[in-house]
Amino acid sequence: MRAVRESRRLTIGGVFVLAVAGAAVFAAVAGADAFRTSETILGAPSGAHPLGTDELGRDILTRILDGAATTLTVALAPAAVAAVIGTTVGLAGGFYGGLLDEALLKLTELVLIVPRFLVALVAAALFGGSLWLVGVVLAATFWPTTARLVRADTISLREREFVEASRSVGAGDWWILSRHLLLLVAPIVVVNTSFQAGQAALIEAGLAFLGVGDRNVVSWGAMIADAQSYVGTAWWTSVFPGAALAATILALNLVGDGLADVWDVRARTRL
Repeated sequence: MRAVRESRRLTIGGVFVLAVAGAAVFAAVAGADAFRTSETILGAPSGAHPLGTDELGRDILTRILDGAATTLTVALAPAAVAAVIGTTVGLAGGFYGGLLDEALLKLTELVLIVPRFLVALVAAALFGGSLWLVGVVLAATFWPTTARLVRADTISLREREFVEASRSVGAGDWWILSRHLLLLVAPIVVVNTSFQAGQAALIEAGLAFLGVGDRNVVSWGAMIADAQSYVGTAWWTSVFPGAALAATILALNLVGDGLADVWDVRARTRL
C-alpha cells in the first residue's frame, strides 16, 4: 500500500479510469438513447445540453458517456486476452527452451513484424469494423510483446535456487510455473497490458475516425470525424470527445507508469 501511495501517476490514472468506467455504467443504467436526434442542431453548451449537440441534434454528453463503454471494451478486453496468450507462450518457451522455444520465438517474431494498425484497417474494411473483429485483431497482434518480455524474465528465473529447491522436494513443472514463475512475471505483464490498453483505445478511435469502425456503437473517434466540418462554427462537437479520448489514453498510460514505479519500489525494497 505504501508503494501505491508513492506513485501519484498510478493514483491519478487509476481514478480517471475508474471514472470512465463509472460513466459507462451510468450510461447503461440511465438508458439514454445516444442516437436520438432533436431539432437543436449544433446547439452550444446549455442547461439542457451541458456539452452541446452535434449536427444531427444528438446530445454530446450522452454520446460521450455511451462512447466510454466502447473505448473501455476495446481497450481492456483485447489487452487482457493478449496478456493471457503472451504469458502462456513466454512461460512455455522460456522455461522449457529447446525446439519449443525456437518455434514459439519464430512465431512471435513473425507476428511482431505485422503492422498492427494496417491489419486492423484492412480487416475492418473487408469484414466490417465490428468491435469483436477489432478486438480479435488487436489481441492477435498484442500478445507477442508480452511473450517476449515474459520469456526473457523466465529464462533468468528458471536458473534461480528456488527452482532447484522446488524440484528437490518433488515439485513438478506445472507447480513451478504456476506457483512461482507466474507470480514473478505478473508485474511486468500487468504494466505492459496497461500500455497496450491505451494503444487499443487509440487504434479503435483511429479506425472509427477513418470511417471503418462499428457505426452501430458510439465511438469517440467517429464523433471527432463527424465534427471536422464544424470545427470553426461548433467547436464543442470535436473538443469534448477529443478531450475524453486523450484523457482516457493518458490515464491508461499513467496507470502503466505508476505500476512500473510500484514494481521498481518493491524490487528495491527486496535488495
